[in-house]
Parts: sequence; C-alpha cells; structure tokens
Amino acid sequence: MGSLFGSTLNTRYLPAGGEKFIRSDAPVNLTEAEIDWLREHRVTTVIDLREKDEYLSRPCALEGLDGFMYHLLPVTGGGSTPATPDDMRRVYAGMLDAQMDRIASIAMNAPENVLYFCSAGKDRTGAVSAVILHRLGVPDDVIAADYMATKENLMPMLEAFLSRHPEVDPAIVIPCEANIRLLLEKLRRT
Repeated sequence: MGSLFGSTLNTRYLPAGGEKFIRSDAPVNLTEAEIDWLREHRVTTVIDLREKDEYLSRPCALEGLDGFMYHLLPVTGGGSTPATPDDMRRVYAGMLDAQMDRIASIAMNAPENVLYFCSAGKDRTGAVSAVILHRLGVPDDVIAADYMATKENLMPMLEAFLSRHPEVDPAIVIPCEANIRLLLEKLRRT
C-alpha cells in the first residue's frame, strides 16, 4: 500500500469519502513539496490525536502554518503501550467516548479535506478511521482491511521496535484485526 509521502510511513486516503479523509502517522518532518501537496489537495483541517507530551516532543509540521486549522484532540486511552493484549482490547473499547464523538464530528464536518494522525497512525488513528468509516456506512470487512493495511506499512518499523524491546509482547504493537472488530462491535451496540 505505502504512504502518500516520503517523510511518513502510513499516510493514505480512507477507502471512502474520496479525498476528504487522510489518515497518517505523525507528520513531523514534512517537506515543502508535501506541504504544498496538502494545500493543493485542499487539506485544511489537521487533527492531532496524540497526548500533549507526545506533541511537545515531536511537534506537527503544520501547526501555525497559513491555510491549516490545527486541533490537538487526544484520543482517550492513547499515548502509552498497554501491558497485555487484554489491556489493548480494553484500550480500544475505551476509545469510544465523548472525545471520540467530538473528533469524528470535527473531521466529518470540516469545510474541506482532513488530515488526522497519532504517532504511528495505527491504534488511535485506526479507531478514528473505523468510526468515520462506520458513520459513512462502509462495511466492516472494508474497515478491517483498511486497519490491517497499517500492518503492511509499519511492519519494518514495528519489527525494529520489537528488536529493541524484547520485553514487549508483539501482539500489543502489531495491528490485530480482532481489536478493530471489537471496536466495530461496540459501535454497533451504541
């Protein structure tokens, strides 16, 4: 699948809504050409899903630039690595709250196109993507496939992380379809 940009690993369109929604890992090192591309494609709303300390350590390259409306809207439960796969499932379930409703509403009601991201563009970005796609009426199988494309895009980075942190269970950091399916099931119930 790949990334739309050379400076990111996981920037891509959602599989619905045309060019309206672009999900990404943190765009902290965008080139001038990539920023120009965003302007040319009418991406004016930027939603940062990271916690404040993550943002402070790696600021978004678009914040404060003319033509971009930047929002720092941390997803509930994001920012730290869960200890177990069960904890990961609880984190996913806990993301569906009033903050998620606010994030999805801002994205879906943006006047033009939207770029949203967390650090890797995996869990928090995956949850926001699932909520948007669900609200657009996209089938669960398409939502799950979009989520799992992240695994393909990030696998070299995730493998490098796991080699540096052998104490971390791979099931926690490698995208698992069961996590997004759990979130989709909870969405259907609420």
